[in-house]
Amino acid sequence: MKKLARCICLLVIMVMFCSIHSSAEDYDRRHALKAINQVREDMGIKPLEKNSKLEQAANTHSKYMSVNNSFSLIEENGNHYYRGRYSWDRASYFYYSNPFITEFIHNQLDSIQQGIQDFMNNPYSRVTFLDPLYEHIGMGNYKDMYTYDLGGQSRDISGDKLLAVYPYDQMEDVPISWENNYKIDPYRQVDGVKGAVGVPITITYYSDSKKIKTMDVQDVALVNTTDHQPVKTEVILPQDDKYLTNTLMILPLEALDLETTYALTLNADFTFRNGYAKVDKQNKIEVHFSTEKRDIPLTRGILVEHLVKDLDYELLIPKTMFEDIDKESELAKYIYTAYHNSLINGYHDNTFRPNVNITKEQVYTVLIRALEKRIGQNKLDIKKDNVRFYHASSWAVVYLNKAYAIGLVSEDTSVNFTEGISLKEYKEVMKNFLEIYRQYGAFPRFVY
Repeated sequence: MKKLARCICLLVIMVMFCSIHSSAEDYDRRHALKAINQVREDMGIKPLEKNSKLEQAANTHSKYMSVNNSFSLIEENGNHYYRGRYSWDRASYFYYSNPFITEFIHNQLDSIQQGIQDFMNNPYSRVTFLDPLYEHIGMGNYKDMYTYDLGGQSRDISGDKLLAVYPYDQMEDVPISWENNYKIDPYRQVDGVKGAVGVPITITYYSDSKKIKTMDVQDVALVNTTDHQPVKTEVILPQDDKYLTNTLMILPLEALDLETTYALTLNADFTFRNGYAKVDKQNKIEVHFSTEKRDIPLTRGILVEHLVKDLDYELLIPKTMFEDIDKESELAKYIYTAYHNSLINGYHDNTFRPNVNITKEQVYTVLIRALEKRIGQNKLDIKKDNVRFYHASSWAVVYLNKAYAIGLVSEDTSVNFTEGISLKEYKEVMKNFLEIYRQYGAFPRFVY
């Protein structure tokens, strides 16, 4: 009987582990899909839909690459988990019937969402992820291998074209510099590039039928709207780059400024192939985008807004509110939600003081509370020896030891946890915390 009980217990543990692992993957895929669709919708492009057949194809190809130690878009017959030589063969194997399939692969990522960010950062893959031709997506991973399959039937475009510019009009938080970590270097044809450069700009002419032979650009300008100074740029045309189709790139040759709005203007003529109207003249393009903000101290008000969003808490309507907060304000919803979920408290005089700076130890305390609230108060048993945190308040030590036990903080005794923390530092901490959050099977309530 005891043996049977042990077997049942082991089975329950295995089922729980599989459930947690599956939930973590679902969480990651949902956030990745949300990220790419936010961009597509902001640009007026129909969002992608999750497709279970493409997801099966992506998962299996990731497993094929890992098991066979083969980082490749092509599968070889006879290898384990072979499902077809090319991506369209594998999609067909899982009964996906739309004719257009494109596949991307990646490795050594922290998450599926990180891969989406990387593909959007790469101007060559970005053009495909924004293409209205694709309506379905399947994302899968196995160990350190990641696969992204896009599928579609035809472009749902009002009129016969869609001009898509990225960064798009009114886009915010555009990085001021760009890391070139890609196999195909968009700057390979540009001489004398030194130091940091801005994000490559892409302008793509999407059409179901018209293929562009050449693009001719006049009057291109990227201007800082604050000081009206132009940014040095280089234009790369599709006739000069074999990896571009119906797309031109504008490459900033210098980094951009923080918290600045830039205006991009140009005129372009498009000459087509295959007997269509010879030239589409005077396509005037003008977009304005803003760069990322300067790093700022994390305040109590900023913390609750980011915390509620990062952990996907359902935003609550305030029933009561602190004396120094307008109950009708947007911030009141975030404060009430965080307070209602016991993540943060007010002061003894019934004020919240949203402009007071937060310290490092306060951030870790709030995060440990959030995790314990989801998994149970006594689930974070500290097995490791307590660490001597020399620069921390006495009340915070128990929370810091829990943060250390789960790998959220290091044993570095030189860190002063009573100091303030910046928004950028908070985002790095939150990135690590979310990985731990998922491992514990603590998943946010998704509200869409």
